[in-house]
Amino acid sequence: MKTLSAALPKQLRVDLAKIRRGVATFAGRRQGVADGEVFAPLEWADQAISALEAWLLDEEQKQLLGMNPWDVFLLHACAFLCDVGPEEAADMPGGPSGITLDSAQRRQFILDHWQALGIQDASLAEIIADLCAQVGCDDASPAVAWLDDEHTIDGVAVNGTLISAAVRLAKALNPKDPVTAARVTAFLPPSIRRTYRQYESAFSVTGTGAHPYVSGTIQMKIQCRDPEIHRALKHHERTVQKRLQNINRYASPRFLFSDVIYEIEAQGYTPVDLKFCVDTSAALHLLTGNRLYADNRVFLRELIQNAVDACNLRKRLETGYEPAISIRFNEDISKVTVRDNGIGMDRQWIEKYFLTIGISLYQSSEVRSAKQRSRIDFSFISQFGIGFLSSFLVADKIVIKTRKPDNPGLMITITNLRDYFDVRPMDDEFDTGTEVTLHLKPSRINYCRSLEYIGYLRSNIRFLNVPVDFQDQDGRHITLGREQLSYANAKTAHVDFIAPLAFKSSEGYVLMRALKNVDRIFAVETARGGVSVFQDGIFITQLDSLLPQGARQHAVGRINLRGEDKCALSMDRNRIFWTDGQLRDIKKAIRMGLADAASRFIAAVDSQDVAPHDRQSIINNLAICFDFNEVDDAIYTRLCDPLRKVVGKRFRDFLRIHFAHTLRAEGMPEADGYSQGWQQRIVDSFRKN
Repeated sequence: MKTLSAALPKQLRVDLAKIRRGVATFAGRRQGVADGEVFAPLEWADQAISALEAWLLDEEQKQLLGMNPWDVFLLHACAFLCDVGPEEAADMPGGPSGITLDSAQRRQFILDHWQALGIQDASLAEIIADLCAQVGCDDASPAVAWLDDEHTIDGVAVNGTLISAAVRLAKALNPKDPVTAARVTAFLPPSIRRTYRQYESAFSVTGTGAHPYVSGTIQMKIQCRDPEIHRALKHHERTVQKRLQNINRYASPRFLFSDVIYEIEAQGYTPVDLKFCVDTSAALHLLTGNRLYADNRVFLRELIQNAVDACNLRKRLETGYEPAISIRFNEDISKVTVRDNGIGMDRQWIEKYFLTIGISLYQSSEVRSAKQRSRIDFSFISQFGIGFLSSFLVADKIVIKTRKPDNPGLMITITNLRDYFDVRPMDDEFDTGTEVTLHLKPSRINYCRSLEYIGYLRSNIRFLNVPVDFQDQDGRHITLGREQLSYANAKTAHVDFIAPLAFKSSEGYVLMRALKNVDRIFAVETARGGVSVFQDGIFITQLDSLLPQGARQHAVGRINLRGEDKCALSMDRNRIFWTDGQLRDIKKAIRMGLADAASRFIAAVDSQDVAPHDRQSIINNLAICFDFNEVDDAIYTRLCDPLRKVVGKRFRDFLRIHFAHTLRAEGMPEADGYSQGWQQRIVDSFRKN
């Protein structure tokens, strides 16, 4: 198989050879002659590159690196130079001379000696030094701040995150590498520290690579002859696991692997490995049972939101693309099929995201980077990567057909979450996108026949930005989604007063209704329902608490959160978690909307011949929506004059009642908490009087 370096242009191969010679010369001057140890950074670099080429980098990552020859060049240069450092820092316990774990010193050393190390010029040396510093940083602080200032060569951005992450991970997976050895031996008690030679001879690595049976897992086979080294290696296993998790949070594309297992064969001793573990069957039961999802129909919502995300991602990448989603029930309602023409999946995405519970493709670095490159503003719905499991509430078999653009189609058959899946290639007739067919459990078919799927979906996806074609068991088609969030004007005796809410990225409205007798308004209609909260067009919850106490009997509202206004959700997506700032901003927007709607209501009353007592009753009822404790200057200014007068009068009455005993003796004292300008003007009027 052709390696990445073999495809490099001739001049870049020549420049890499110069760096190898520079590192070899430096290493030759730094032999640990006193204890017979050798400083061999090129040997360790070659081992790291070999692992990356053979199995650690997947085809998606290799393809991305291969698109820019400079990325491949920097990958090798970083591997060559990441272990060289200043001589005065060569005091690492257990390691040969010349090794340092201080990434800042390593970076500065490369910048000071770039010519002797064979680097072409100072600007290239700065990029390599930054990459090497990132490789050597501590696991607790990934230190990716420099990546915010993207390096470019010949006008093309360098994929620094993937390059540094790849070398960093490859070195961590080589316990013979002296830098890694220092991290392993740090787990030994001070009284039994080993020299590097003692450490190296205590074990043998017989194999490292992808686990042959456990998907997404790195397997390292070790034969160990020292129980203390055995224990230190198991501690290091957890360190590498954390490193892999950190790397997958910022590397783009993420690595195929999410777990690391050190399989250590003890020779001459009996190890005791005890640690907590998770019962996967119990965890799956929790995720697929009624403890998480109370409504069995939730699988439709989860499948649709995955389809919407797939369509939005494809729309980012393709101009002229039109999204399409469909839901079909067969005649006896034994099967339901959800189909989209979104981005689809290839084998690597299936292994990285679909088979890994708790990881969502649409929250991954791949999608985030695509979002940054795109000028189209979309937000993605999926957050936790567990929604698909809700399908097992009602299905005993699931068949998934999927195709990513320019990739072969795949068919996945799942009959048991705890067993292997059947994955087969498909012919070329299947279009780009994903089709999920659920074979319903026999016990659920009759039950599902009575479910009001249309009513459930209309309530939950009515404001979705992608239309959904629903076909029932009788072949009738209904289009769901793409409704307007704003309330339509009623065609009855009611009169609607609707006000939009001001958000950065989202949409929202409040509604008040008037009761009308023939052609005259005579009262405010009682309304119940609070504020319906949607996120990305999917219903989340309904809350009275977003409205002021006095408005809950006269007003209702709708909010569809998008973009930067989105909030954290519970795993079942039925509860919303606001930050203090988010809740404050949303309540402020609702109060401003109520002020607009109420002012329009009064304007409509004033335009008609309404009896004076009816007019005053309406004004008083609307003013209840605005508690003077919650009305700031912006809201007060937004209110029409009749409402301002009532709110002001209620504040005056409050002051007169609560401060009457001080008015006669001392005048009006400072009232803590009433610092708004309109409130202070009323307070000042008491002082004058």
